[in-house]
Amino acid sequence: MKRTVTILLLIAACWHNLCAQNTVESIRQRYAGIKDDITEMMKEDGFPPVYYEVKVVQNLPGTGPHHEITKMFYDERDDDEIYPSHYLTFATLKYNFAAREYYEEYLFDDDGKIAFIYARTPEADEDTSTMHELRFYFSNGKPFRTIVKKAMVDSEDFKTEFSGNKTPKAYEDLYSQYIMTSDRIKKLFEVTEASTHI
Repeated sequence: MKRTVTILLLIAACWHNLCAQNTVESIRQRYAGIKDDITEMMKEDGFPPVYYEVKVVQNLPGTGPHHEITKMFYDERDDDEIYPSHYLTFATLKYNFAAREYYEEYLFDDDGKIAFIYARTPEADEDTSTMHELRFYFSNGKPFRTIVKKAMVDSEDFKTEFSGNKTPKAYEDLYSQYIMTSDRIKKLFEVTEASTHI
């Protein structure tokens, strides 16, 4: 009897872990839903906007004016009837160095773990005539899929250069940079959340 109960508990635990894991399709569905909500929110007659925005304006040596905008979108917890606390669901980051423009998106799961990173960058290799789109998919905070696309600068005709379950060596530094950025955004969200006047 004890053995049967133990086996059933193990099966239940494994099933729970399988159900909790992200797939490319489940991430894409969550991403699309959040993007649709943001689009609706940003309309003039849409539902009231709810997000935090941090803007940095600097003049950097060698590259000149630098603008950096981080937008952090959130959902509410069920911990207070009037002013519930929030948890980070999605963030965008847009910035420049001289004429080079960068754009990144970070999707988080309900446990606050990174689920998806999208980056559009001219910095993936030495060829300054190309732009890269990088997509990193995560399950329980662990990477399981990487997609790299490439196009000429000022073109939207991106071609898949790599699609697989490991990040190619050429993109490992960028991957590490994005992971650090996702952690910084989470900390920025927590500080901002704790600093609001409610």
